Amino acid sequence: MDSLIVEDLGKRYVIPSKKAAAEPRKTINLGVARVPVPRLLLPGRPGGGQDLWALRHASFTVPQGMILGIIGANGAGKSTLLKIIARVTRPTEGRVTGFGRVVSLLELGAGFNPDFSATDNILMNAAMHGISRQEALSRIPEIIRFAELDDFTDNPIRQFSSGMYLRLAFSVAMNMQPDILLADEILAVGDIAFQERCLQRVADESARGLTVLFVSHDMAAVARLCHRIIWIDKGEVMADGEPDRVVAQYEDAALRGYGRESGAGERTGRHANVVAEVASVRLLNTLREEIGAAPTSEDIYVRIRLKVRKPGATLRGFIDLYAKRVLVFRSTQAETFVADHRGVVDLFVKIPADLLAETTYTVNVTVYTFLVKETKVVLDNALTFMAYGRDDGGQLKRGALAPRLEWTVQSHMNARKKRKSLA
Repeated sequence: MDSLIVEDLGKRYVIPSKKAAAEPRKTINLGVARVPVPRLLLPGRPGGGQDLWALRHASFTVPQGMILGIIGANGAGKSTLLKIIARVTRPTEGRVTGFGRVVSLLELGAGFNPDFSATDNILMNAAMHGISRQEALSRIPEIIRFAELDDFTDNPIRQFSSGMYLRLAFSVAMNMQPDILLADEILAVGDIAFQERCLQRVADESARGLTVLFVSHDMAAVARLCHRIIWIDKGEVMADGEPDRVVAQYEDAALRGYGRESGAGERTGRHANVVAEVASVRLLNTLREEIGAAPTSEDIYVRIRLKVRKPGATLRGFIDLYAKRVLVFRSTQAETFVADHRGVVDLFVKIPADLLAETTYTVNVTVYTFLVKETKVVLDNALTFMAYGRDDGGQLKRGALAPRLEWTVQSHMNARKKRKSLA
């Protein structure tokens, strides 16, 4: 395979109209009837819906041996792009050529049978990729060694921890001798030592000709690993080029609030009760102006805007901060407060400078209310934002936080030498 070529790629989904959604039996009947497909896709027609383009007019070429980073907010179309290249889903328009052998790391443990042992899953994956049993058996020792699973080869993998799952999935993928590796955030899972080994292995294999498409919200890892980056927003390629330049464009756009809605994620939870409603959650700078991204060198605020429906209630706020789906910390309002009137009440949570790492965070909001009985208002994925701007001497930023701690140096003279000098 010389190059992976993506030409005018598009993926369209149809969102059912409210009328169709309210009449599921009619929708099902339309689905099995001999009705021309274009009629079903037309907005405003019975049983039709609105078009949603998850990807549109995407075109680029990836030469053999290149590591291409793909960045963008949640819902931008990154995963859709990888699924089309992996042939998991078909494009609505455009085409991808120059496949070669494609190995995907799109979801932890995908393609594994939880009741099979590690060895059996390796053999099954090898067969799926057209590798003979004899050749697969010869690769098992190296796969197990890299995955650090020597003592667990015969255990059913449903007994594995998520870290063991990841190590096995990555090791299997790299030993299937792929032409193209598709990785969607999965390299960000696991302990730091294994992340380093994964990144180094990817770099080594790229030097031997492996083409890699790497989706991540970790700007430091992307800039360090990738030869080139494309930025996707709302299904379209916004920038394509040298890593530092594209990351800077993305961060600048995030700072200006570009794509804030697409980065907000799918909000879930019961965001209102009879006492109060979580009306909005916003990220603010020190001037209390709304921003789309957080400079790590400055204080920032999370503003929770409540609409009080019944005065006299006692309230207390909480936020949970997540990075890569892992809880970083929970902050609780120190004291409860009484909402003595109807209307808007703002809660401000200060996140100090030099605490956040260069990564993407998600905020979940909970507000406990007490009037006659205690209830709570919950808004998950209330806010998603990117932190940027740390310069720690070019070192890879690790962990979910990167506090700037105070270091001191104290020298101690050897006691024996000190006595001699006094003599």
